[in-house]
Amino acid sequence: MKKCYHMTSLDRVRSISVAGLTPQNGDNSKTVNDTKVKVFFSEGMTGAVALYADLQKHYDDIKAGNVGKTPQDRVEAVKATGSLEEYLGGDGVYFLFDGTDVENEKNFMDGCTDQSISPENLQVCLLKNNETNAVTYSRYDIIKFMMSKVPAESIYYSGKDVKPEDIDAATTTIRSTVQSFYEKNKSEINAFRAGNYTLENVPLREFCEKYLAQDDMVVTGQNIGKYTMSLLEDIEAVRNMEMLLDRDVRNLELEYDMAKEPDKIREKKDDNNNQ
Repeated sequence: MKKCYHMTSLDRVRSISVAGLTPQNGDNSKTVNDTKVKVFFSEGMTGAVALYADLQKHYDDIKAGNVGKTPQDRVEAVKATGSLEEYLGGDGVYFLFDGTDVENEKNFMDGCTDQSISPENLQVCLLKNNETNAVTYSRYDIIKFMMSKVPAESIYYSGKDVKPEDIDAATTTIRSTVQSFYEKNKSEINAFRAGNYTLENVPLREFCEKYLAQDDMVVTGQNIGKYTMSLLEDIEAVRNMEMLLDRDVRNLELEYDMAKEPDKIREKKDDNNNQ
């Protein structure tokens, strides 16, 4: 199975459960210049991670005034929002589908195709905290989990939009972009790296019936990682306490040795006198 991921906002999930993914511009294309009508997707976790980090970079560049050839309406839309999450339409999900027979016309992270993906071939990704049994479908939790599993140095650029002789340079660029994102979001990513999580999936239509109809069964809005964040804080507190205790023990040992020193001197004098 060739795992492909497509992210979309939550308000589009029900319509996609009826029509599937049909060629159109969606979340994955909001900061690129390709105006063709396509189905957009990323190949594997590495592609999903690279795409999200690249979207964040483009978003930040536009915010900073580095708009390049970005269409003016897109520039205005970015500047009207306070975060990439807001620009992408709030919380959403990741779809998973088998892309074995899907032709990728572009590259591993920002892939596209003219083919439609039927609802029957779409799964919704769920992230389970095995310590608390909490489950989230939030794409913002899931992408941070993926990032905890994908080292930046493991990413290699591939695609039809780059010449073979430029692959190494493209790889270096995307690795740098991903690493920069990791450094800015270190705490959240480390929380998932240190936690006990499982990435699962459920058929799209079952997801609509079971989860969208009963939101209270699901933890959303990046809450699932808070347990592990608290755990990491507790671990850090314990480590700090251990350091303090070690320091105190060393000080006590030093004081004890110093207190014993006069006794040692007296013992040495007595030995000399007895000789």
